[in-house]
Amino acid sequence: MTAQDAVQAQYERWVYPQPIDDLGKHPFWDFGDPEFLGRAYWPHRPPRDDLRILVAGCGPNAAARYAYHHPRAAVVGIDISEASLAHARGLQAKHKLANLSLHRLPLEEVRSLAQTFDFIDSSGVLHHLADPAAGLRALAGTLAPDGVVYLMLYGKYGRAGIYMVQELFRVLGLQQTPEDLAVVKTALGALPQDHPVRRGFAVRNDLDFDAGIVDTFLHPRDRAFTVADCFELLDAAGLVLQGWHNRQAYDPASRITQPALRERVGRLPEREALRALELIDGRIATHSFYACRRERDASQYRIDFAGTGFLGMVPVARPNWARHAAGDMVLLQPADTNVPAIELRERRAAVAALIDGRRTVRACFFDAGSTLEAPDFVATFCRELFRQLWLASYIDLVREDAL
Repeated sequence: MTAQDAVQAQYERWVYPQPIDDLGKHPFWDFGDPEFLGRAYWPHRPPRDDLRILVAGCGPNAAARYAYHHPRAAVVGIDISEASLAHARGLQAKHKLANLSLHRLPLEEVRSLAQTFDFIDSSGVLHHLADPAAGLRALAGTLAPDGVVYLMLYGKYGRAGIYMVQELFRVLGLQQTPEDLAVVKTALGALPQDHPVRRGFAVRNDLDFDAGIVDTFLHPRDRAFTVADCFELLDAAGLVLQGWHNRQAYDPASRITQPALRERVGRLPEREALRALELIDGRIATHSFYACRRERDASQYRIDFAGTGFLGMVPVARPNWARHAAGDMVLLQPADTNVPAIELRERRAAVAALIDGRRTVRACFFDAGSTLEAPDFVATFCRELFRQLWLASYIDLVREDAL
């Protein structure tokens, strides 16, 4: 059996992710979804709800979730697993998803659909392909001129413990059988408490069901990516990075606390700085990011804090945050418990409290009660505050004519 056949056989027998039965009762958690990141994808234009969406490697749930939560969008799901597609069809029938079409199709053959898409989600797929670059080139060939592709790839360093254990199971000759899966579970329980693999156990719900354990530890093809690999992949597909899902994790200035080291890294070109940051951190287990075609006008999506143009942009809070005010303090609380809350006080709190999706950055500052201020002070104060909120993914910045 070839590696490609083995990958397909795995997902026929071990359906992954864990299938869900009712979209209405299940929390919505496609992290790249335009509902959450649309303002980051297209800050230059008003939101659209009639997107053409492709879910490449949709598994049993994802394409149906997109169709359910975006009833005016046209959603296409492709996958190599008939078992996964059968479950997706069941969700389609149950929820009457007329806007969903499903195809058993390798990602590399997506151009055979003869369609273009405004948004493509391919999370956790490319790192299982024989040629990830060829797969991404195929996806890029179906992307609309201002389309966006959202990707999640395994990270090399943060998954080091997983790859150690994968190697252990290969040495032991374990296969994807119920009997060998029992051995895997026993072995995982017997590993030392300080084994590197345990660092990710607390946040990996994949270990709560058999198909998740198989996918994590017994997968026949599992390639990890560094930051440099991610850029090389985009280059090979004719795409450019728009942004990282977790902006702050990829910001050397805020992540490196030692001043001399931060200054040294700051001298490097962007890609080399990110490469250094990843090695310093050592914990990034997945790279989640979004990209667009190389020829797309960068002014449509680049947010530049170096000048003063950002002062005329409108900060829009993301829907997965809550804001609580008490006295001179504002607490910004994310729905994701792995993301720290932001506590702001006094003037910073007063300015942030006026973020309403209509005021510009400049208006938030002056409407908070500021009198005449030196332009340099306004730019510096707003740059520090709004860049902090932007890096934390509390806000996106959009053009005033894109409201």
